[in-house]
Amino acid sequence: MQSYMRHLSIQERDRRYALLREALEERRVDCAVVCASNLFYITNGILGERLGLLPTELVPPTVTLHWRNLVDIPTGALRAIQVWVQDLRQGNDASALVERIRELRLGNGVIGLGLANVLGQGGLQYLCYAELRSAFPSARFVDVSDIFTNVRMIKSGEEIAMIEEANRLFDLAVQAVRERVRPGVLGIKLVHEGMSAMWEAGGDLSSTLVASCGPVAIRQHVVQELSLGRIIEPGDIATLTGLARSGGYAGHSDQQICFGPVSALQRELSEAVRSVRDAVMKRVTPGARHSELGAAYQDAARTTRFRPTSATDIHSYGIDVPEHPTREGAGWNDRTDYVLQPGMIYSVSPALMARDSEEMVIDGASLVVTESGSRTLGHRSIELLSIDD
Repeated sequence: MQSYMRHLSIQERDRRYALLREALEERRVDCAVVCASNLFYITNGILGERLGLLPTELVPPTVTLHWRNLVDIPTGALRAIQVWVQDLRQGNDASALVERIRELRLGNGVIGLGLANVLGQGGLQYLCYAELRSAFPSARFVDVSDIFTNVRMIKSGEEIAMIEEANRLFDLAVQAVRERVRPGVLGIKLVHEGMSAMWEAGGDLSSTLVASCGPVAIRQHVVQELSLGRIIEPGDIATLTGLARSGGYAGHSDQQICFGPVSALQRELSEAVRSVRDAVMKRVTPGARHSELGAAYQDAARTTRFRPTSATDIHSYGIDVPEHPTREGAGWNDRTDYVLQPGMIYSVSPALMARDSEEMVIDGASLVVTESGSRTLGHRSIELLSIDD
C-alpha cells in the first residue's frame, strides 16, 4: 500500500522540531499542546488527528487520533500514511495527553497551548482545556500560539515546493473554467470544474476555489454564495479566488474571466491594476515592512484615474490563508507590523474600481520572498481573461 498524500522529509520534521523547541525552551515552557494547523505542522498530517503534545526535551511527540483510525487496520497501514510520529494514541478528549504528561512528569511545570490563529478558528475545545486544568492544578498554562505561527512563517525549500505546486493547481483550475464553462449554466459550475481540474492533476481533496459571477465584478463572500445558484449570462464577469491544496499547503491567488468581450473600461482598469501590482511586487523584498506593501498600493493607485478598494488582498499565507507573525499573547487578528524575511509567501492581489461606477478589476499573483527580492509562484499569465464565443 502507498498513501496518496505527499510526505515531507524526516529532515524537514527535525528542522521544525528544533526551531520550536528552541523557542519553547527560551520561554521556559516544558511542553506544548497543539491542535488544528499547528498540529498539522508537527505531524505533516495524519488522518483523524485530534491533539498533539510536543515536549521541549528531546523525546518524541504524542498525537491522539479518533479511535476509529486505530482499529481494524492492516499491519503497517499507519506507517504507510505517515512517517513523522511514532507515539499515536486513541482519544477525542485530552485523556491520552494527560497520561503522557504524567509519564513525562511535567504536571507541575509550564504547559503551552499552541492554538491555530486563523480567522478565529482552530482553538482548543473547552472540554479538553478543562480536563488539562483539572488533571494539573499546579501547572501554569500559557499561550504559545505565537511561537508556532512565527516559526511557520519562514518556509523551507520543501514547503515552498508544495506551495508552488498548489499554485500550479490553481492555474489549471483557471484553464479548466475557461475551457469548460459557458453562459447558460449555474455559477456553481465554476467551482465544480475548477475543483475537478485540481483533483485530476493530483491536488489534495480539500482543494477548492470560491467564485462570484455577475454583470459587475464583486469579490465578496456573501455574493460568492449567492452566485452559485445564479445562471451565468453573456457579459458576466467571474472572479475566482484559489484555495488549492498540495500536501496540505495552499495555493492562493485571484483571477477574473469575462463571459464576453472585454470592454474598453475593463481593459483600462486591467492595465492600471497591472501597473499597481508591479509597484507592490517591487516592494516584496527582504527587510521591507508589511505596511510598506499597503502604502505602495495606495501610492500607485493614486497615479491612476481609478479608486482603491477593500477588495484588494495583500497578505502572507502557507498552511493557513492568511498567516502572519504575531506577538506573544496576541489574537489571530493582530495587526502589528513586521519585517519581510526570505522564505515568506505572499499573495498580492490589488484591485481598482471605476470612479463613477462599481466596475472593478482584481489581478493576483503569489510570491516567495528570496534573499535578493522575490520570485513569482505559478506560470499563469496574469491578465483579465475573456471567453468570447
